[in-house]
Amino acid sequence: CLVNFLFETERDKIKLSSTDLEIAVQCYIKGEITEDGGITIPSKRFADIIKELSADNEIEIKADETNQINIKSGKSKFNLMGISKTEYPVIPEPPEKNNFTIKKEIFASMLKKTVFATSRDSQRYVLNGVYFILRDGKLEMVATDGRRLAYVKTNITQVETKGKAIVPTKAVNDILRLLSSDINSEDVKIGIADNRISAEIDDITLLSTLVEGTFPNYEQVIPKKSDLKIKLNVKNALTAVKQMALLTDNRLSSDRSAAVKFYFSQDLLKISASSAGIGSGETELEIEYKNDPAEINFNPDFIKEILQSIDEDSVIFEFSNSLNPAVIFPETDKNYLCVIMPMRV
Repeated sequence: CLVNFLFETERDKIKLSSTDLEIAVQCYIKGEITEDGGITIPSKRFADIIKELSADNEIEIKADETNQINIKSGKSKFNLMGISKTEYPVIPEPPEKNNFTIKKEIFASMLKKTVFATSRDSQRYVLNGVYFILRDGKLEMVATDGRRLAYVKTNITQVETKGKAIVPTKAVNDILRLLSSDINSEDVKIGIADNRISAEIDDITLLSTLVEGTFPNYEQVIPKKSDLKIKLNVKNALTAVKQMALLTDNRLSSDRSAAVKFYFSQDLLKISASSAGIGSGETELEIEYKNDPAEINFNPDFIKEILQSIDEDSVIFEFSNSLNPAVIFPETDKNYLCVIMPMRV
């Protein structure tokens, strides 16, 4: 019955619910209720029918004791077979405690700044999501796949709210789709408790189970001190990396052909790539740099995703040598940073 959605009446509204047992969505829509009840309706078939009906006509939906659903709109009539609502899984209510409210633009921005760094390796399941930390009047988010890490934080007004949770990548992407939809409300209510997270905005609620396990100690991964600090223009650096990425073989190996090299010399950054059987390339950026020459190699996709997540014109690029992780963060935003491991070639 998971290919169906649950259609119910609740007071003067229609309540729609759907779940895959990991993620559930509930929403309310206005309707004229003539008789209370509920039934599950085949999701895709129903959606296809509704799409083809004229927006000028009202839709009338009835269900009888045999679970037959009658749909009428204008001169069009349809019959579908549903399933009793008693067969549908029970969808839990949003957590009543440990809630906080945050601007949807801020929340969406934080998710976008971290979700790209989550792991896709099912064997490392605790990294398959964004780690939420609620403490001291702050919301922190962390994501890592072991090769790069993204961290962002913001203040929240509910200082008493505390907790930790690993929110699955799929749920994060679903929440982002919800926040980007045409919704009037500027705020989203988030609840984390009882091994689930809820996101409520207007008449829509999304619930998801959490990833079970202990997130690694991310703080020890973030370098406390770096010897070299360089300011880069985001747009120019991103363009240069994209150009050189065309000459890599797009693998996550330690092979030289998968890397883009950053070579720093007197007031100049050379970004280059070389791949046997493909070719080589090099481009230059003018920078302020007075130290000894230094070079470091990166996976170009990782650098691109980091630069694309930064809203400012300039970033600070810090590292000590070609073996230790580098830190990239916006020039003026101290609440966001990314750590990236270099490639050894």
